[in-house]
Amino acid sequence: MRVKLTSFIFRRQNVRDSNGDIIFHRIWIDRWEEERTPVEPKELILHLVANYSPELENKLLGNRRGIVDIPVDMLILRSVVSVLNGLKFVLNLTPPRKVLKEEHLESIETVLDKYQEEGFLFSIDESLLRTNREFYKRFSDFITYAFFKESIIPLDGKLSIGCSESFSPTEVDFVCEGEFEDVFVVNSLKHLQTALSKVISMISEDVSVEELADAIKGDPALVTKLLQYVNSPLFPHRKRIESITNAISYLGLENLKKFLIAVWMSQFFGRDPTFLEFVKEMIFNAFFLESFHRKLNSLPKDKLFLAGLFYKMPDAFGVRPEVFFSSIQIPEDILKLLDSEELKPFLKILDCFREGCPKETLSKLGIGEEDMSKGIEYARKNLEMFLS
Repeated sequence: MRVKLTSFIFRRQNVRDSNGDIIFHRIWIDRWEEERTPVEPKELILHLVANYSPELENKLLGNRRGIVDIPVDMLILRSVVSVLNGLKFVLNLTPPRKVLKEEHLESIETVLDKYQEEGFLFSIDESLLRTNREFYKRFSDFITYAFFKESIIPLDGKLSIGCSESFSPTEVDFVCEGEFEDVFVVNSLKHLQTALSKVISMISEDVSVEELADAIKGDPALVTKLLQYVNSPLFPHRKRIESITNAISYLGLENLKKFLIAVWMSQFFGRDPTFLEFVKEMIFNAFFLESFHRKLNSLPKDKLFLAGLFYKMPDAFGVRPEVFFSSIQIPEDILKLLDSEELKPFLKILDCFREGCPKETLSKLGIGEEDMSKGIEYARKNLEMFLS
């Protein structure tokens, strides 16, 4: 398959105080195509995080804070918010993507307290204020600003930000000025490289079970997905695993790293229609190649997973392998594995299995129809788990 290279353009709008000084930059992102189209508002934070870097922050914000929309349920995703520099952002809380249950509200309360310690400031969007006044009452102490686009709702003790031409500087504390200006263009290849580089850097570190457990516990959504995964039929064990530490110990560090990569890709790219099919195919390939580990006794399963994940990426983007692999800093042992004579015939199966690989090719590798069927089913079940 080929992935269409869509560029993303980061844009900002000045927000001034009553003296006319620029205090904030409101952030927006468009797809940079022949006909420019904005990203979905609910996906705005994901595109920001996936491309986030000190260089982007400096060009986009300078010495000011940025205001960015975030659905309130995404606050629970520590793997999203913790990427940002808390001292540089005001998170504008917008309606959730799904109905909030009490357990979600309790998690939100916990992370809001943590985010405040990290320097984040919060505003509440007019749309959330109108549809869920109870949310505002419950979390009012965490909120500094109220963000209005249509009409102003007076709130005691809150500073108002008005983003409509109908608002005058005398009605609100801060007012958005003019149109968004273009600041920074990132193409989708860079979008992928930046995100994967972060994950690869993370899994290359020498971390302990306790450190990983603490990091995962900070993201309730990741906790849920990990426990679902380790208790799935893919891992037969007699007793249900309930703790993160036990889950990590059971999976082992290498399997956990594999899990984190798959979840990270599905979380940040599976939400973008441009990348959805790409994500599915790459993760499927990773698990499909891993399913042949018994045929490759000298190669660890986690290494086969990574080799399968990266093998077809350069072709998908139309980029030479050496350029692509260098840009996302793939570990040296995976590069050597991709170039090994032992693995090359198995990698070729990823090129032909959907159309049907020649029987003589499979026969030379000791692979029968049953092996292929089991491999496809194994990959399908894992893929469904990570994209659910």
